[in-house]
Amino acid sequence: MLSSDVFLCIFTLHFAGICQYAIIFQGGTIQLNHIEYYLERKDILESDIKRIKSMLESMPAGTLVFSKQIKNGKPYYSWYKQMIEDGHKTRSFLPKKGGLDEAKALAQKMFYSKLLHDRYNELQCVNYYIRHRTAEKYSSLIMDDSPYAKLIRDSNTTSQEWEYSVYNKSSDHPEHLIIPAPKGDFVRSKSEAMIAQALFAHQIPYHYEEIHNIDGYPIATDFTVMHPVTRKTKLWEHLGLSDSSNYQQIIEFKLIHYLKDGYLPGHDLILTFENKAHPFSYLDAEELVKRYFL
Repeated sequence: MLSSDVFLCIFTLHFAGICQYAIIFQGGTIQLNHIEYYLERKDILESDIKRIKSMLESMPAGTLVFSKQIKNGKPYYSWYKQMIEDGHKTRSFLPKKGGLDEAKALAQKMFYSKLLHDRYNELQCVNYYIRHRTAEKYSSLIMDDSPYAKLIRDSNTTSQEWEYSVYNKSSDHPEHLIIPAPKGDFVRSKSEAMIAQALFAHQIPYHYEEIHNIDGYPIATDFTVMHPVTRKTKLWEHLGLSDSSNYQQIIEFKLIHYLKDGYLPGHDLILTFENKAHPFSYLDAEELVKRYFL
């Protein structure tokens, strides 16, 4: 049995009859396996399924079929509403005048029926992944106390040399660094941990809270990220608590000086925001990593 001082916290996620445990170790690291990504995707799919089923309930009965004729080398379609009663198919012609709206509704019904089937299929796959995914603890191999770290890190590539080089890292409020990140370090928020995990999962090199001279001011940027191909760096600021009046002053200060220093949001400066009503998600981090670095 593990002693109580080993854990910083333990939390449990319940879904589909399965319990998943996420354990954060005091002084250690957490091995993420994209479970949050698939939990969020599961919620989206279930919401989509509910919405699509509600739409289909309001659509007309029957299915849409067509006949095709070629006239002067051009295709012409005639639309029919097909019903099945007592095992027998019946079709009724839908003229362009008076029947076009019903044809459109039945076409949309066909589309959303296939979309519903697709969502059910993906949900089944996601549930299977959640139940059976087992993550290898590979990140421990590159931690500073690992005998393999130098062998793995040693590389002629500029990106790896840069990622593990010594840099001017912020030392402000170390007591706030409480959320484990995949490289064995700690960050200040769950959202920053998601960004770190998304970068790490795609082998994108980054520095956390590297201090830069921005318009004459030392600013510890959340993430300084090197593009794996161009070797150019982008700065990534995650501006959480954007609904806090105190934090809004910090956001304003940073944005003013980034702009004055020549940084352009969406080009060499990535900005992400969140508030209580609109939290940041792993899906958001994944999307931005793919957009800017893959």
